[in-house]
Amino acid sequence: MLPPGARIAVISPSGISDPARLERGLEMVRSWGYDPSLLPAAGDRHRYLAGTDAARLSDLLEAFSGRWDAVWMARGGYGLSRLLPLLKVKRLAPVPFLGFSDGTALLNPLVRKGRPGVHAPVLHALAAHNDEASQTHLRALLASGGESVFFGQPLVAGRAEGRLCGGNLCVIAAGCGTRHQLDARGAIVMLEDVGEAPYKLDRLLVQCRDSGAFHGAAGFVLGEFLDAQAPQGSDWTVADVVRDVLGPMGVPILAGMPFGHGRTNLAVPFGGRARIHEDRLRIDAVRS
Repeated sequence: MLPPGARIAVISPSGISDPARLERGLEMVRSWGYDPSLLPAAGDRHRYLAGTDAARLSDLLEAFSGRWDAVWMARGGYGLSRLLPLLKVKRLAPVPFLGFSDGTALLNPLVRKGRPGVHAPVLHALAAHNDEASQTHLRALLASGGESVFFGQPLVAGRAEGRLCGGNLCVIAAGCGTRHQLDARGAIVMLEDVGEAPYKLDRLLVQCRDSGAFHGAAGFVLGEFLDAQAPQGSDWTVADVVRDVLGPMGVPILAGMPFGHGRTNLAVPFGGRARIHEDRLRIDAVRS
């Protein structure tokens, strides 16, 4: 996916990074043989954002100008959706974009236009938070783009095939009713989230389902819903909530996938073909 020495533009289109944590991530990527560079506004601050909209947009446009081999988010948080109305995605250079969480807002519009995207740890978390398995998996994916296979637990058994899309449930729900609403037709939809109580997850899922964002989905794969446990002593789980809302769609639902806001966040290429086969998700190798 990325050749040795690839020049990577590091941008902060969303929240503010801790400089020390970000530097640890940069050093790790350098040790893999790549050349990451922070763009000028990456260290800015404006309220809860990493700089003003104008500054963050300027860096984003430079990152996708064609002068860089890839674009990597420094951190998630919030802010990318503010920039989407100011972008013409088809004019962005077709280089890989790496990120997750708030990066969901840009990942899906990019891959819908045929651009490469990777649901991957942000640099702020890569070395300071994510485990060795996540780091090793990402390094191998960037080097070879090989096939990936993940095992999980079927909530609704079955088989499905389609392109891969999705990401953070809260961000997907926030896009409902806008021109950037998720288009899941014929797709396998990945979902994960953090810090949302089960009743809020219910509400987000219903919003996505009833708005049409999930219309035509071929299947769902569920990552980690961190800090979203049912109250102690409950006789139900978050999996039951998901099954109640999405189960009537009649498509496979595979839970327990190793991605999300926890320490294990294995990178997944978006846009390519994926298959659910009972207890496993198989993702085709990335084409160069």
